[in-house]
Amino acid sequence: MLRKNLFCFALALVLPWLLCSAAIAQQSESLPARATAWPGYMSDQISGPSESPVAAVLPPDVAVTAPAASVPRDKARWSGLWRGWACIARACDVRIAIESVTAEGATLVYAAASEQQAQITDRSQGRFMGDELHARLHTGARLVLRLREGGAEMEMTVWRPENRLLAAGVLSTQLSAPPYTRVVERLPTPWADADGHAQTLEAVVYRPINASGPLPTMVFNHGSTGRGDRPEWFTLTWTSPEVAQYFTAKGWQVVFPQRRGRGKSDGVYDEGFGANRSKGYSCQSERSLPGLDRALADLDAVMVHLQQRPDVDQARLLIGGVSRGGILSVTYAGTRPGMFLGVVNFVGGWIGEVCKDAALVNRTAFVRGATMPQPTLWLYGEHDSYYSLDHSRANFEAFRAAGGRGRMVSYPMPSGQDGHSLHVYPSLWQPDVERYLAEISQDAGAAAARP
Repeated sequence: MLRKNLFCFALALVLPWLLCSAAIAQQSESLPARATAWPGYMSDQISGPSESPVAAVLPPDVAVTAPAASVPRDKARWSGLWRGWACIARACDVRIAIESVTAEGATLVYAAASEQQAQITDRSQGRFMGDELHARLHTGARLVLRLREGGAEMEMTVWRPENRLLAAGVLSTQLSAPPYTRVVERLPTPWADADGHAQTLEAVVYRPINASGPLPTMVFNHGSTGRGDRPEWFTLTWTSPEVAQYFTAKGWQVVFPQRRGRGKSDGVYDEGFGANRSKGYSCQSERSLPGLDRALADLDAVMVHLQQRPDVDQARLLIGGVSRGGILSVTYAGTRPGMFLGVVNFVGGWIGEVCKDAALVNRTAFVRGATMPQPTLWLYGEHDSYYSLDHSRANFEAFRAAGGRGRMVSYPMPSGQDGHSLHVYPSLWQPDVERYLAEISQDAGAAAARP
């Protein structure tokens, strides 16, 4: 499951677009004169191109004029064309033109687009408030911008109403290529639809720049969709650029498979729904656990394909994931022993703690992974809206009591942030993942050296 605030990111530009006309017009409503409570994860986010297949386009009448000599230097540096991303998984493309700047404010043009929603464009008059530039969009949403040190990068947030965060991202005037390549592939499966057509799964593959195989490979699994009662979210392809960037920088290839009915994968999404699918996921173990088995079968199809690929180093395979993807990875590695060097479980669990069967379902699944011979790494954040640390620690102890090996680490989250979004805070988990990779590499080397 993804945390609720991250769903706001996925809809960050959708909700305004549904309310806004395509016309560009001047907007100069009054703005609140108070400092913005920036999300705590912003410092972890990096600039770069968006991962949207649809590019935002600024209107042809955009004209950036050089600030007058009388404009203070700290204001003049806002001038220019800014481009980057917003939304979860950097799925929204954003461009902002700061057309003219005075000591008091600036005229700006905002354009944003994603695969899920047609472009919106808005021209607004912004005001400087301390080190921030505030502008009001037609929807009533508040656009807040601030420059990072050096002035070549800009952080952006969109709020509606005043204090509900809809979107966050990073823009730059000097946009560089990402430090990895990203390709979308179709993976074969043993299934066919009712008409006998073969079904395939979507997979997004990140590779280090100029890498040649075979490469150590991380298979990273997505979670669910909140309560499971929003079918339009099933079709959103999920990746974690934060995880991808970390591993590709270390020479690893990262594969994000989308299970049946998720993203652009064929088939019906069916991982433990209730009798009435419109009400979302079931809390009953007799429905939830068969949903887990279906996900395991999807992973089997993924791994059959990856084990035949020349660009995959079969001796250096990792598996991991977020939420349902985390618990799925632990279970899968235990039921397919010998396939993986290790498991990285971010905030894993199959059904939320609000369900009365949560302990039964989650511990049953984790215990199935206890036959994994290599150590595992469990990463959890405080104030998780789905799984308390007490619940997750009890899951880990059940795993260990069944013979599982591993270490669980918990992290304090920035003020007001949900622990279920831990994966977007690499500064928190990087040191422990570094230590873990060194540990399992050493273990693998020692095993290979034995006669």
